[in-house]
Amino acid sequence: MNNLSHPTAMSLLKTARDTNSSVRNGLQDDSELNTSKYEQFIICKECEHKLTKPTFAIQVNDSHEHSFFNPHGYVFQLRCFSNASGCLTEGPPSSEFTWFSGYSWQITFCGKCFSHLGWKFTSDSNSFFGLIKDKIKNSAK
Repeated sequence: MNNLSHPTAMSLLKTARDTNSSVRNGLQDDSELNTSKYEQFIICKECEHKLTKPTFAIQVNDSHEHSFFNPHGYVFQLRCFSNASGCLTEGPPSSEFTWFSGYSWQITFCGKCFSHLGWKFTSDSNSFFGLIKDKIKNSAK
């Protein structure tokens, strides 16, 4: 999805783009991501910023990929990762319309271009990232 229509999501996107006060989950640079030129990465389709590694792919509820729709009827295909240090997480956690029982969510953006990439899901004992399949790709850098 390129357009966010939900007013709260639009507000958070504007906040993340226009200010530097967002709650940051990850790094501003790639220091945590090994920069070996032969290593595979999951990158942002928009700007090719390194987000995570394929080795951080996980299964949640017995699947790596999930399809969900939001209250506005938009369908998202997510891939789950235990870590995405190239992403920024914005806003307070919300349990409203959560896709994973027992988890709250926060909107997640690319750490470079601020494209909406998915959500961070957090429970009392665990967290993971659900990144939108159409907004990420594999790349060797």
